[in-house]
Amino acid sequence: MRWTTVLTMILWLVAIGNPAPAGMIYTWTDADGVKRYSNSQPPENADNVRTIEEVEYDPAGADRSREEFNRMVEGASEEADRHFDQQARKKAQQAATQQRQKKEAAERQSADEKARLMNEIEAIRNRALGPNFTKGMQDNLIRQLQEKIDQLDEGSAN
Repeated sequence: MRWTTVLTMILWLVAIGNPAPAGMIYTWTDADGVKRYSNSQPPENADNVRTIEEVEYDPAGADRSREEFNRMVEGASEEADRHFDQQARKKAQQAATQQRQKKEAAERQSADEKARLMNEIEAIRNRALGPNFTKGMQDNLIRQLQEKIDQLDEGSAN
């Protein structure tokens, strides 16, 4: 019984005393331009793939490694911030462009409608007066069309 306990303790000491085998850390840039870090291999379409070998823990170099790690994380954070800022500016520019295009289209439509109404007013003015089309009817139609033009002008001013 005592022999198995000793053997178990020896196995535990061997398992704890041996550091895990060194592995690889991969860095790459994904399709969106974001830098990624992982201990598993990157996808096939990744750009700028680099590998960093993991090393055993060295207490004497721990501070240096921590500083290097902090610089690496800070650099990745700054790069991600630049990427997100660039994406936000791009989206804002696209939204502004769409807004401008919508406004220009509405102005063109309003101008076309106004020109059509002006032509209609001119046609009514040139129409001959008679028992079926009196001066009052002509003035009434012109007034209605002018009101529509005024509404278009007010709409374009807003």
